[in-house]
Amino acid sequence: MNITKKFLELTSRTYPHGTEKELFHLLNKDLKEDEFGNLFIKIGESDAMFTSHLDTATKALCKVNHIFDKNIIKTDGKSILGADDKAGVTIMLYMIEHNVPGLYYFFLGEEVGCIGSKKVAGVQKTEKIPGINKVISFDRRGTDSIITFQSSKRSCSDKFGQALADELNLINKTFDYKLDKNGVLTDSIQFTSIYPECTNISVGYYSEHTFSERQDIEHLRKLAVACLTVNWNDLPVDRDPSKVEYDDWYGGISYGWGSCWDDDYYDSRFNTGNYSGKKENIAALANYQAKNLDKTYAYGSLQSKPEIKRNYIHDKPFNYVSYIDINHTTTKIVAVDLHEKRVQYEKRKIEELLTSLEVHYSRIEWNGFNLNVFYTTKNGGHKTKCDRNDIIEYLPDLDFKDLDVLEDYDVYIESELLY
Repeated sequence: MNITKKFLELTSRTYPHGTEKELFHLLNKDLKEDEFGNLFIKIGESDAMFTSHLDTATKALCKVNHIFDKNIIKTDGKSILGADDKAGVTIMLYMIEHNVPGLYYFFLGEEVGCIGSKKVAGVQKTEKIPGINKVISFDRRGTDSIITFQSSKRSCSDKFGQALADELNLINKTFDYKLDKNGVLTDSIQFTSIYPECTNISVGYYSEHTFSERQDIEHLRKLAVACLTVNWNDLPVDRDPSKVEYDDWYGGISYGWGSCWDDDYYDSRFNTGNYSGKKENIAALANYQAKNLDKTYAYGSLQSKPEIKRNYIHDKPFNYVSYIDINHTTTKIVAVDLHEKRVQYEKRKIEELLTSLEVHYSRIEWNGFNLNVFYTTKNGGHKTKCDRNDIIEYLPDLDFKDLDVLEDYDVYIESELLY
């Protein structure tokens, strides 16, 4: 299998959840379909399950135009690439072709809540697969991460993670894999209470979910080849899946979702919006909001700096003009202003997410920008915190891309209403 050719083939168009079957013909013909629509195959005897996902993080069904820049493959800026997670799919197809023992799962709907893996894990909680001790996902950005924590919860032991990193680095001297406890989530998180060692490996993509998404194809080729040599069965098993260990969650500081965004992540959402309402109605709504501040939330670091760009959004369900401030130097959200009912809606969604991830928390605090999670006494009684940048990719409901953008809103209202 030509790794580059297969990757280009798999990323020639986008595959939003619900359309994954349209790429089945590009995969190994021996794959079987389970009762939930996921594809799998078992090769030989192994204690490892390998996972990747077939869907693309977009609602748009479109052709992808590839641009080559040395060892980097990207798009023409009009779509995402889909390297998340066709890079992982490519690696697994290569391993299957070379008969590397293991259970291989290609999941549906990872980008919309790990739908496929969640259903499989639901069955395996009562009917474990005999002999499986490791769940290894190929779905991490960058080129150097072996994930040990996902969503602040330990997913694999340091002993296992370090052994895997050491072996990869030994196989290819250009690698620099190391332990990374700032994992967000991927399909392997669904199995952390079932199997001891669940991790996620960097496969060489960057700026996923954006029009700036790109793939280091040279790293992908090297990793695929290295995976043929790793002694997966000999990697140590040290974690007890019945015990839960938490770590403070500061994903956005270094490897969180926010750190990978490019300017055009937000530009692509805000620069094409329009609002057909009358100017006087917008101004009236702003004046109403200014007089009813008890019903709104404005949190974050409100700063009047050149690098801060404010985007105004009409939140139709609550008939409210919200704003989101983006620092285009760091590409992070720095402040938001939301209606209180929007904040409460988002809080419920966050609680549902934490429950689905089996995070044993006692309560959460959410103001639209900052999240504090308080854990039960049984689980340490501590608190972890993050902000909107860290969790927006977990929850599409927290994204503003489907709301109307008011491009010239600041022309119509007094600046003192904003700060």
